[in-house]
This record gives sequence, structure tokens and C-alpha cells, in this order.
Amino acid sequence: MSSSSPRHVTLLALLGLVPVAYYILGTGRTIVALSLVSVVIITASLYLMTGDHEGQTA
Repeated sequence: MSSSSPRHVTLLALLGLVPVAYYILGTGRTIVALSLVSVVIITASLYLMTGDHEGQTA
């Protein structure tokens, strides 16, 4: 795993969508869709935090 960048490993967080989607299909409850949104927000946040940033001077 040492050759993987943190940004690529962060994308593995999208695997959290699989059990949530399976649960939605099994129960049919739309309130669980909020879990999908949460997983996407967490993944996007981690992806942005571990990405390359250009230095900004004040």
C-alpha cells in the first residue's frame, strides 16, 4: 500500500455505498438515502483534503 497515494485510497470510501444501496433495495425506505449522501460527502471531503494544493500567499 506504500505505492498508493492517499487520494486514491480515499476513493475506496466509495465502497461504503454498496451496503447502503443494498439496504435501500432491500427495505425500500427512502430515509436511508441520507446515508448515501453522507458517504458521498465524507468521500468528497477526504478526497479534497488529501489532494494537491497550491500554496496561496496572503
